[in-house]
Amino acid sequence: MIKLNEIQAKYGDYLVDEDKLKELLVKPEPKTVWDLEKEDIYYFINPNGGVYSCRWVADEQDLSRREIGNVFLTKEEAEFEREKNKCESIMLKYGRRTFKYEDDNYFIRLAYDNKKVFVEVWRTCQFQGSIYFDKEELAQKAIDEIGEERLKKYIFRVEK
Repeated sequence: MIKLNEIQAKYGDYLVDEDKLKELLVKPEPKTVWDLEKEDIYYFINPNGGVYSCRWVADEQDLSRREIGNVFLTKEEAEFEREKNKCESIMLKYGRRTFKYEDDNYFIRLAYDNKKVFVEVWRTCQFQGSIYFDKEELAQKAIDEIGEERLKKYIFRVEK
């Protein structure tokens, strides 16, 4: 495919039959969910966990889905998010989102140099988006239940 501005540069002085040109034009895919236009296809996660497609009409339902982060450009993105949510659900079974200042806050970390998952503790430094645990054993239970490979893939987004 060639972009319209490249055609302009190459054939700038030519005349164009606009009706024939319209037949050849392909609408660009949206780059983000904020670029969706009427009739674009998007995906969302249904409350039962299923991934469904829908046409964007910018109605209240579309806008509220996007507002809560439940609009995805591809089915694969939606399926990935569903799996990430499952992992976080297991982590929250043993942990919490709140940080307890001047108390032990265990959390799961990944060392990128050796790709090892481990538990660390902080008392004075909070990290955005972290799930904390009261005890190291609780964090380890979450790791064991989720599995290190799933944690690496869905929580830390490590690609093989």
